[in-house]
Amino acid sequence: MKKFKNLLALLLVLVTAVSFTACGKTDKKEEKKEEKTEQSTEKKVLNVTNTDLFIDPETIKEFEKEYNCKVNYTFFEENEEYYTKLKSGAEKYDVIVASDYMVDTMIKENMLEKLDKNKIPNMDKVKKEYRNLVFDPTSEYSVPYTIGNIGIAYDKSKQEKVDSWADLWDKKNKGEVVMLDGSRFTMAIAMIKEGIDPNSTKVEDIEKAKNSLIAQKKIVKNYVGDDQAKDNLISGDSKLTCIWGGEALLAKDENKNVEFVFPKEGAIFIFDNWVIPKVSENKELAAKFIDFMSRPEISARNCNFVKYGSPIDGARELMDENLKNSDIVFPKKEVFKKGYILKDLGESNEKLQDAWTEIKAK
Repeated sequence: MKKFKNLLALLLVLVTAVSFTACGKTDKKEEKKEEKTEQSTEKKVLNVTNTDLFIDPETIKEFEKEYNCKVNYTFFEENEEYYTKLKSGAEKYDVIVASDYMVDTMIKENMLEKLDKNKIPNMDKVKKEYRNLVFDPTSEYSVPYTIGNIGIAYDKSKQEKVDSWADLWDKKNKGEVVMLDGSRFTMAIAMIKEGIDPNSTKVEDIEKAKNSLIAQKKIVKNYVGDDQAKDNLISGDSKLTCIWGGEALLAKDENKNVEFVFPKEGAIFIFDNWVIPKVSENKELAAKFIDFMSRPEISARNCNFVKYGSPIDGARELMDENLKNSDIVFPKKEVFKKGYILKDLGESNEKLQDAWTEIKAK
């Protein structure tokens, strides 16, 4: 009897141990199942940087929904901001909207990923005249997003008609001139005004542009970013402004006295482009994002929102009537031919920046 009791006790211990082991395995299976469920529902994050208000927010929401992801969208004022962060390793962007000259710079410095056309089939929808441009001769590193330009806007209720960059230096406009706060663009304007190619790297040309801008400071009201240039026109706080064409159109929506002109010496034409930095940790989704934004209907909506031209075939026809027929959004061929596209200045970039620092310090 005692032996039987001992045997029964032993069996109970074994059954209990097996039960605990089975429960342990079941718990682990459940934990793993929960982990897999969490992983499958966790959304990928795409880090995109662009200038403020330079995209229709609804198109981002649609991309997030279609690809079940989250877009972390950040802003910059000037190209040099994200460039500095990339160089220092402070940020790892997946997609950047980069101006033409900065695309040129980053290609030369081996900072950009070559784009796979198989993953971005809408690259083929870029109009032929906007392919293989000076800043990306093989069109392997960038996809054009918008076509913009820099000219002069004025308030016709306060300012007589202007037609030249030299009007921004005219002493009769003292205290009324507003310039863009950016070394590359503003130095380029001074060069054009002085009859110099804005892509010149000659020391004497940079010096001449610098001295011209220093002399101009006596009549300049202030140096501003893109949004402030627009807001000043809307409020009537400035009557003569160096500005992007798209920003001038936005200002005109609020202030009907705003007029925009392409200076007779030649305007600056800017291509803003989608690029993928080499440091991107999500290149597959980045390619999908660029392809999505290059769909004609999406490009048209973004260009309606920012009031810039679209380089995508089939997009212009889908844009608002007042924009697709605008000579500011889509300049005439002779105006475009007379204008300038900025390139990277290589080692002279530092000289240009030093000159700009000196100008601002005066």
